Amino acid sequence: MVESTNIDKLKDFAKRSGRQIVLKEEQYTLPAYRKIPHFKRTVYIPYDEHKQLFYVLFSDYYNGISGPNIFCGIYFKTAIPKATQLNFRPKNIIDKLNPFLAAKVLKTNSRFFDSKVVTSGNNASSVRHYFSNSVLQRMMIENLSTDMFMNFSLNETNVDFVPELKEVSHFALLNPQEWVMDPQTIERWFTSMQRIHSYLRNTTY
Repeated sequence: MVESTNIDKLKDFAKRSGRQIVLKEEQYTLPAYRKIPHFKRTVYIPYDEHKQLFYVLFSDYYNGISGPNIFCGIYFKTAIPKATQLNFRPKNIIDKLNPFLAAKVLKTNSRFFDSKVVTSGNNASSVRHYFSNSVLQRMMIENLSTDMFMNFSLNETNVDFVPELKEVSHFALLNPQEWVMDPQTIERWFTSMQRIHSYLRNTTY
C-alpha cells in the first residue's frame, strides 16, 4: 500500500511545480488484534488553474471488492456518455496465443491499433466512433508502450472525490497497480493527456 512518505513527495512535487494539491487521509478503526493501521487516501493535483486535467491518486486497503484498491493517473472530463465503460491495454503474448480471448475484444477497425491494443468494455460503437482517429491511436499506443503496466480507462473508476469529475464522464491514462512519484513521468503524462484531450474534445463536442 501507500507509505506516508509518498504524501510528502506529492506535496513537494506540487510545491515545486506551483500547483495546488488536495488530499484526504482516513484511518480505519484499529481492532485490538491488529497492530498495523490501514488507511484510505485520496489525492488530486490540478494541472493548472483551468482545472481540466488532474493527477488523481487513490489508495484504500478495503476497496478490492468494488474496484482497484490502488491506482493513479491523469484524468479529464469528456462528453462521451457516462454509461459507456471502456478499457484499452497493451496486447501481450497471452492475448496472441489464446483464441478464446479474441471473442471478447472490441475492435476499432484499425488493423495496426487492434494488433497492439486490447480494447474491452460495454459499447463497441463508441470505440469505433470516438477512438478511430489515427493520430489519437498513435498517442495512445505510445503511452501504453512503457515498462509500467498502463491502460486507458473510460468511466471505470470512482473519482467523485475530485469535484470537477464528480458524477461526470471521465477518461484517464491509468496505472492500476501503484502510485507514481517521479516528477518527470507525471509531467510527461500531463503533456500527453493534454494532446489526447484536444483530439477527444474535437470528436465529442
